[in-house]
Amino acid sequence: MYPENRNNDRVLCQARFLGATSTVIRGDIIDVSPTGLCLALDAALERGRELHLDFELPTGRVEAVGEVRWAVEKNGRVELGVRFVRISSESLGVIAAATAPKPSGGGFWFSHFALRR
Repeated sequence: MYPENRNNDRVLCQARFLGATSTVIRGDIIDVSPTGLCLALDAALERGRELHLDFELPTGRVEAVGEVRWAVEKNGRVELGVRFVRISSESLGVIAAATAPKPSGGGFWFSHFALRR
């Protein structure tokens, strides 16, 4: 569907998130990389929407600002590609540690993000 033009591998993370706005948004973080992540929601967010992300990985907390780059309907849900536009070196380190190859399988991570207009 889209050409593969990623510079970084994405790692499946099986995380869940809760979004804090005037309406609670629930969904899942499907995968994460140092440049962005993929979210699965029940409803789409518009392309270009800025997201203030705050989520927990087993290696620590990540805070970043992302931008919705694409949305596609899949299996009754909407998957969103989010590119980080502002992220600290500390948060990048947390993601790098979480996505490093491991000898055993990953776990379930509870995560959330907050959306601001």
